[in-house]
Amino acid sequence: MASEDLGPESEEGAPGDQTQKPDAELANVLVLSKSRLTNEDHHVEIDASPALYKKDMVPGFCAQNGPESTYEWSGKEDLKSKTMDNEEEHVVTPEPESVVASEKTEVGLATVVVSVSTKHIEIALQEPKCVEAAEAPDVGQVAASDTVSEITKETELPESALLHDVGQKSVRVIVQQTKTVDVEVPEKQKRKRRQKATANFELEEQEAGRRNKRPSRQHSKVSTYDESAMDKVMEEQIEGSSSRKGAKRKHNSVIRGIETEAMVAAALGFPRDSLTEEEIAANVVSVVGGKEQENYIVVRNHILAAWRENVNVWLEQETVMENIRSTHSKLVASAYKFLLFHGYINFGVAPTIKARFPAERNKAKVIIVGAGLAGLGAARHLMALGHQVIVLEGRQRPGGRVYTKRMEVDSIHAAADLGGSVVTGMHGNPLGVFARQMNWAMHKIKDLCPIYQPNGQPAVDEVDKKVEAQFNQLLDTCSKWREENESKSSYISLGNIMEFLRHNCGMGTIPAERQLFDWHFANLEYANAQLLTNLSLSDWDQDDPYEMGGDHCFLPGGNVQLIEVLCENVPILYGKTVKRIRYRDGGVKVETADETFEGEMVLCTVPLGVLKRNLISFEPPLPQYKVDAIQRLGFGLLNKVVMLFPKVFWDGHLDTFGHLEEDPHKRGEYFMFYSYAAVAGGPLLVALVAGEAAIAFESTTPVEAVTRVMTILRGIFEPKGIKVPNPVQTVCTRWGSDHLCFGSYSNVAVGASGQDYDIMAESVNHRLFFAGEATIRKYPATMHGALLSGYREAANMARAALARLEPSKPERIQSRDLHSYSTILVDLFKEPDLVFGNFSVIFNQQVLDPSSLAILRVHMISPDKSANASVDGTTEIFVPEQLFLYTTVTRQQALDLSRLDNDNERLQHLCLNFGVKLVGRKGLGPEGDTLVFTIKSDRAAKKASPH
Repeated sequence: MASEDLGPESEEGAPGDQTQKPDAELANVLVLSKSRLTNEDHHVEIDASPALYKKDMVPGFCAQNGPESTYEWSGKEDLKSKTMDNEEEHVVTPEPESVVASEKTEVGLATVVVSVSTKHIEIALQEPKCVEAAEAPDVGQVAASDTVSEITKETELPESALLHDVGQKSVRVIVQQTKTVDVEVPEKQKRKRRQKATANFELEEQEAGRRNKRPSRQHSKVSTYDESAMDKVMEEQIEGSSSRKGAKRKHNSVIRGIETEAMVAAALGFPRDSLTEEEIAANVVSVVGGKEQENYIVVRNHILAAWRENVNVWLEQETVMENIRSTHSKLVASAYKFLLFHGYINFGVAPTIKARFPAERNKAKVIIVGAGLAGLGAARHLMALGHQVIVLEGRQRPGGRVYTKRMEVDSIHAAADLGGSVVTGMHGNPLGVFARQMNWAMHKIKDLCPIYQPNGQPAVDEVDKKVEAQFNQLLDTCSKWREENESKSSYISLGNIMEFLRHNCGMGTIPAERQLFDWHFANLEYANAQLLTNLSLSDWDQDDPYEMGGDHCFLPGGNVQLIEVLCENVPILYGKTVKRIRYRDGGVKVETADETFEGEMVLCTVPLGVLKRNLISFEPPLPQYKVDAIQRLGFGLLNKVVMLFPKVFWDGHLDTFGHLEEDPHKRGEYFMFYSYAAVAGGPLLVALVAGEAAIAFESTTPVEAVTRVMTILRGIFEPKGIKVPNPVQTVCTRWGSDHLCFGSYSNVAVGASGQDYDIMAESVNHRLFFAGEATIRKYPATMHGALLSGYREAANMARAALARLEPSKPERIQSRDLHSYSTILVDLFKEPDLVFGNFSVIFNQQVLDPSSLAILRVHMISPDKSANASVDGTTEIFVPEQLFLYTTVTRQQALDLSRLDNDNERLQHLCLNFGVKLVGRKGLGPEGDTLVFTIKSDRAAKKASPH
């Protein structure tokens, strides 16, 4: 869920917010011309941050899985101890100018001594005793200052951690089992109000070098790739010029390069060490799961990282080959073709990118309904692939729910984003690519958000912090409860369980606390554009593991700039509200009030609110499974009051401040104010309206709304002696009443699930396609999600057009009138007939022949990726990436696989001995599809039978 991404339009049309790892041979795939040395995968890390602790401690160094240390402690703060993934951190404090800790531990035959003083950290690895040919290790020493140079030691270290204070800095020493040691001092992060979890990239600790293995991603929530920062580091670490690209590189440098490129790929939504369903469907490798796949992944990640280094230049396949061994040219061609075709590289609005658009477009004609981010993104990509495109837009402007209104009175003016306004996470975000290509300086939204009580006084700091902690505890408790009651959580609302737990735990019993709880509830309703009582407990946050990392930002001057660059040279017809879409095997017809358009395919990008009201007639009617998904998903509301003032009277250094309400039913009424003074070009202030208040706001007159907002502002600032002037211009949005959207953005309502987003994305008969923020499971309710869904469907439509042109591969149109095919598979595998390891099998119980076919599913995930981490006594649940591959085997073959010792043997036996290929859910073929529906019918008949 994004805080504020897609939203509504005003009375005058204005929108609101809304493992196998590579071996030595694989490591040599790359002949790198530069070395990327950031984020070492194995290291000793020193983390300096302010501290005010005293001495008197007797630390004990803990090896992995060893006993906990004990301390005698005196000071202003309690000793903190936390455990995460077998690392332990302990806060201690030395006297200035003295050695405060010296610790020794033996791990195997190695002995590690860590000495910490106020001047330096000393790491000594003592030579093992009674071991022939043992190398005597060196000693690493580093100053305890803000900038720490890198040191590297080629020695085995135990896996453990220690946190000290050196002077006024808290120093964390993490010693991991590895052969490489790094020392660095990252900056301390500020405290901020809880938002949806931002992903952090962590590397799994594994042995490197000697075993030539590449660490895999620990869990799917993680990503810390910062494009601009990463580019800077890469430039600093270039070894030599391009003329030296044939020079020999050290093995560890190659491994580091592979790791960094894997991080880039992960930030872009790719698994670090497996294929996506898209890649499997595109047959990028001949065999899924083998060495060819491992090599392909390294090549793919290298291409992604190479283009992200310079998004202003078209990346040629020949350029990629300069850093790849010629023996892997086929893999380069496969990866490059896939990434280019699907819009992962060479996309955007840079002049050199636009110059590569083909002059003649003679491929299949596509009609796109809607000129929002999804429609425009799809149009540009289809044009880049050589297709004829026409876009039909019902409004008299492009952008849809992304709308920047120019507000101006005399010499006072500002650009106000009435719809989608916040770019939620810059790491890997395609909108961030546009910003780099256009040299736009994004404005980071500051974390600080003071909250004011109904009487205008600031909330009491102690009470504010207490309630915030309790609110976060409520969310954590809800997560644990739904884990323990998984079967019930789909039909229980998040709001009901939170209120139940809050009441039972005695939280918010006094008015000041209750009002702060209501503010946090309103903030959550704003993030989801929905009442908490309507959100599914089980899946309301199902997209959290995939959120873009990095800062949330405003685009100075408004997001209309994104729309303008996307519209360039795209044929758009305005004022064309679509009434009917007819799709047949021979093509499509799209009807407006006064005209009919014909093409080979149509892409529907209208908001979910329009589909819910059946305002577009489909002939033939949409499959029932898609209709059901449309009705199950939620589509909520967020409104804004936008005010242009003659001057800035609020704190211009703040980007946000909050306001509390006494009435719980009005908790979302003007609960948050956004200051756009730094980005809009003038003194602009925006009040947000969420939850029940957003619905009531639809029938509130602008005069009433502005009067109420001004009363709140004067209650906050005038007691401080600050005169609050009247606004010179205001706009009130009415997204719920807008007949071209009927709301702001989507959410997972009670009874729905994240899978409904997948169903929304499915095409019908390879003629009718769907895109938009409500069709992308990983990034719903976001601007970048809408754009990415457009790129996705452009590739799907281009593939469908190619399939029709190949007589040897006739187009296979599947009829799925009863239910979504993906949903059927998921339901069937909830009760598998055979399970062993990460393999499960279903077959027709009516047929006992050992040679009869069965459907085999493989869960492609390492067991340790689903591990939970305990932090400060609470458990953080890491959601593993769900990737399932399928194939058909005989029942006898399934039994043979079950008798093997482990999954690795099974995979090898499956691919080499049986000669089968694992595919995505869409690639089982006619035989597999028939078997799926046969098993479904057989099970349904059994349940219906009284016996």
